[in-house]
Amino acid sequence: MERKDINSFVLIGFIVLLLYVFKEMAKNKASKLTTTPKNPNEKCVPPDFKDVIVNIDNCRGSFLDENKILELGSFGCEVIVLQQRLNQLEQINILPPTGKFDCPTLEKLKNVKEVPTISLNDFEAVEQGGLDTLTPSNVYSTQRYMDLK
Repeated sequence: MERKDINSFVLIGFIVLLLYVFKEMAKNKASKLTTTPKNPNEKCVPPDFKDVIVNIDNCRGSFLDENKILELGSFGCEVIVLQQRLNQLEQINILPPTGKFDCPTLEKLKNVKEVPTISLNDFEAVEQGGLDTLTPSNVYSTQRYMDLK
């Protein structure tokens, strides 16, 4: 066998090996993206909010971290806005604006957005209103989100 033939054979083997590695990487990435469905009969365990007080009046005009990941057990002004947005998107089983991410909030989030966690930035522009539906959406500000009276 000539040296040229050996080099060609090694090169073809290397290319086949690279293709196999890329195929396995793509398969591994795809398996990470598909999550195993949770048991639909699994009960939500209510978080303990015993010392948490979210004063809705104090939320008006406060800074909102729209990148904060909201999940079961979260609390604060961001959760109030989340509850308001979920109520606007699905106007049944209305959530009271407690500011506490509890089991009913989780259930409604899963029904509306089909996710267990979310940040306020994950809402589309048309979904980012507050409770004041008479105000055009381009005029909403943090204060408008918090107008609950």
